[in-house]
Amino acid sequence: MLGWKVIPRIGIGPVQFSPHGVGIAFGCLVGAWLLARRCRANGIDENHAWNTAAWGVVGAILGARIAYVVGHFSSYTSPVQWVEIWKGGISLVGGLLGGTLLAWLYFRRNSLDFWEFADLGAPGLAIGIALGRSGDLVIGDHLGKPTHFFLGWVYKGGTLISPPPCLTPSGGHVYPTASGCIVPGIEVYQTALYDALWCLCIFGILSLLGLKPRKKGLLFLVWAGLYAAGRIATDFLRVDKRWLGLGLTGSQITCILVVALVGFLIVRYQGAPPGRKGRAGARTTRIEATPLPAGGSDVPAAELEPVGTVRVLVADDPDPEESPPDSDSLFLPDEPDPPPAGDPPETAPVED
Repeated sequence: MLGWKVIPRIGIGPVQFSPHGVGIAFGCLVGAWLLARRCRANGIDENHAWNTAAWGVVGAILGARIAYVVGHFSSYTSPVQWVEIWKGGISLVGGLLGGTLLAWLYFRRNSLDFWEFADLGAPGLAIGIALGRSGDLVIGDHLGKPTHFFLGWVYKGGTLISPPPCLTPSGGHVYPTASGCIVPGIEVYQTALYDALWCLCIFGILSLLGLKPRKKGLLFLVWAGLYAAGRIATDFLRVDKRWLGLGLTGSQITCILVVALVGFLIVRYQGAPPGRKGRAGARTTRIEATPLPAGGSDVPAAELEPVGTVRVLVADDPDPEESPPDSDSLFLPDEPDPPPAGDPPETAPVED
């Protein structure tokens, strides 16, 4: 049976850090490193990976806090409390949406292909979330309902930064104690643990799918759909505010919409939707540069090794599956050589 005493702060003397923040930072760093590694392997400037991570972190912080405040708006009595993020209260789903939005703005600003980078970043998102959940486990965050499940978690003391509520909306006790509050010795669902395990599974699935070429956008959509489906399931185990009279959390409602959108895109396009026609795209193409054999060389050109790769920007990138190029249009007839200067062109004699 799993269980430990939670640790709300770590550090030396007055210098204290939240394990929650440390876990998130570690997950972001590993995810960004993996994105940079995948970019480098595909001939893309890895600086774009680190820039994307920086923009994504800013968007994640904003989105995570905004989503939590909106979902728990009645809990705040002053607008000042909306920005007091250091007191706890963020939404991972909101952070993912905010991070994706600012990453998209970065790609658009730099004329980069969103779906290409999204596919490259999908494994990093999965492993980053899994590692980032380590901070939640240390501080005992996201504790769920009481259970005797074999993967249940026993609270063994320590200060909970965000303790679960003691009473249900109907006034009943959440936990089997006199006050309804959690106390040491209570066994509960540890939803952060389940989220981490599910993300590790998603990482494995994406790694297998990435062994073969796939339609652009498919890896990212698979990540989004699988993660959203997992959150829909695990949120039923949480002690959280419910909406619409359906017993659904705000994250579940959002994830249901995400699953529906992902399902539509995969069924309809098997990946990313086609881009708009007539607009300069941001596709980058890798070209191998091979030296030509020197005069008199006996080495066939086919046996020469490439000396490097060059990526070029190509405008108007149509979907290759919807509008394949006409092979005849790839070649143009040679134009005739102009006549030598100074010599008038020969003409046939004119007969009267």
